[in-house]
Amino acid sequence: MFNFLFGPPTAPQRVPTDHVVPVGFFDDTIIFRTFVLYTLFVFDDVLDVEKLHSSLERVVARPGWKKFGARLRRNDRGELEHHIPAAFSQNRPAVGFDHQDLSELAVEDHPAGLRIPRPPRNGRPAIVGDPDDLSELVYGPEVPRRLDDYLYSDRPQLGLRVVSFKNSTVVVLHWIHLACDATAKRALLEAWMLMLRGREDEIPEPLAPDNYVLDNIGNDPAKPHVLADRRMSMSALVLWALRNANSLLFRPKEHRMVCVPAAYLAKLRESALAELNAQATAAGQEEEAFLSEGDVLLAWMTRLAVANISKDSETTIAVQQVYQWRPVLEDLIPANTPFLSNCLGFLVTLMPAKDVLQKPLGYLASHIRRSIVEQGSREQIEAYASIIRQDPKNRAPPMFGESSMQLLMFSNWRKANMYGLDLSAAAVKPRDAPLMPSYVQSMQGPYNFTDGIIIVGRDAEGNYWLSGYRVKGLWNMMEAEMARENI
Repeated sequence: MFNFLFGPPTAPQRVPTDHVVPVGFFDDTIIFRTFVLYTLFVFDDVLDVEKLHSSLERVVARPGWKKFGARLRRNDRGELEHHIPAAFSQNRPAVGFDHQDLSELAVEDHPAGLRIPRPPRNGRPAIVGDPDDLSELVYGPEVPRRLDDYLYSDRPQLGLRVVSFKNSTVVVLHWIHLACDATAKRALLEAWMLMLRGREDEIPEPLAPDNYVLDNIGNDPAKPHVLADRRMSMSALVLWALRNANSLLFRPKEHRMVCVPAAYLAKLRESALAELNAQATAAGQEEEAFLSEGDVLLAWMTRLAVANISKDSETTIAVQQVYQWRPVLEDLIPANTPFLSNCLGFLVTLMPAKDVLQKPLGYLASHIRRSIVEQGSREQIEAYASIIRQDPKNRAPPMFGESSMQLLMFSNWRKANMYGLDLSAAAVKPRDAPLMPSYVQSMQGPYNFTDGIIIVGRDAEGNYWLSGYRVKGLWNMMEAEMARENI
């Protein structure tokens, strides 16, 4: 804020021995270069902090993994680059690190620790907390908040923060989104677990940082995107932004965590499949319907989220969900080889609000499943990527629908298995049983984007955890809808 007095900040001097790699085309987007992500894990045991730190540093020091320790810089043309140290040292560590020692205090005696959400025990879904209540545990004085915190320091792109209590340990991993997505982060967690267990010879070597396999994706699409005729023009985007400016920028927002018990989701899915199979039988079709838990969860959350809209409304509801490209790009990414980048796009389901609100849950869930089938092929990924390439400056994801639509965005981290992080090997007191997190949450900054829901994952009991920001009052509305729901 004092740039007008002291001039712009300056980046550290370039280190000639650093290995310089351009930031990948689909990493250097307006979204990924803006947001810093923070994942908090709560472990109900005391962990050895030095063991956590040193093992993660040893992972990042391995071939292929060094990209996580890269420093972020701009070249003379303003392009972002990874500057990877030839060797890490105490002065140029592989991982940013800070530790807060509260080991004289039980976690439940700490004002933030007391607010760590727990799953409901009545079998019904519930809003169980506000992730922002744990901000004191997430953000230490050395934790980066924005792109400039990386550009104008010698900070690595991956950071570890540990808060130690008498009876619990909070572990926070943070990284700028352009470094990688949740799937790449899962590969890192698996490597970390292997290192802690002394099985480092089993850690796979990722694709080299300078082997950016997405270079040609979207350059030569064979067919247009299936929603090409619903793609919003620049004037429609501007009008949508103006209509939503109050909600996006000015109205107060609330952050909430929802927990959906395993048995409740199973009933939702069973009911939705029964509806679809009954319709198929009536139509003389023999093939049984398929819906994943994710399909049903997105449909259920969407219906709750738009319950404030008139049941007869023709307003288009756009359900936008993150979709992993890796399984479709088998010719570019060898099996069991981590690709430490963002490798994803969005799938979009468009439906009038009246159909979302009046028709059975299985109707929307089946359309969400259809979007995966219709938009998830290699051909459609190429078409989608080609649209992004038409915006070389921002590389923003295309939007489909119309200016009056209501947009809901979902990112499902279930397959990244955050709740599968077993840190039993780092326990101070040796233990034979696994040590999985009792709670996980994800936060992002420096902006709080409304109506973006992260499905953080499924815990050991099968409960699903979801969080996001909404305009103040809408979470209360959704909570009331949950209380009224009967299945």
